[in-house]
Amino acid sequence: MDLIAVGIVRAAHGVRGELAVESYSGSLTHFSRLRAASLRKKGSERLLGIESVRQRSTDVLVRFSGIDTREKAQALAGFELWVEREHAAPLAEGEFYAADLCKCSLYYGEQLIGTVRSVVDAGPNQLLEVARAEGKTLLVPFIDHFIAEVDVEGGRISLREDYIVR
Repeated sequence: MDLIAVGIVRAAHGVRGELAVESYSGSLTHFSRLRAASLRKKGSERLLGIESVRQRSTDVLVRFSGIDTREKAQALAGFELWVEREHAAPLAEGEFYAADLCKCSLYYGEQLIGTVRSVVDAGPNQLLEVARAEGKTLLVPFIDHFIAEVDVEGGRISLREDYIVR
């Protein structure tokens, strides 16, 4: 099964077990189609059915099966929601799931710069955290000025500029 993280539980909402969930993509509509999710945090995993989803302005309120008190809900704070890829937010042209970018290596021409370790949200832009072979870490803005091409299937991201890796 190809699972992808779509959001994170921020806090309990109310006293009947609802949870405020922040979407990683910013899109909220796909949550209404979810019937189950795998909740993961620090090696712990729980598969839970979803009873209801209500959209708010910047997040969604989710009620999971068996979570019917504020205390049970609050115990899930910090857990990520993982779902089958086809249930994640649809991607527009030029968009990528962070999980797919983290399977790529960064190149300048044919020179391997390093491997993408994570994608960091930095306000209006995202940064690729790149691990270099010598142990150093680079943060590369994931914008057209620096990124020439992304080939997720080939596991390759190509730099447009090389001065950031000197």
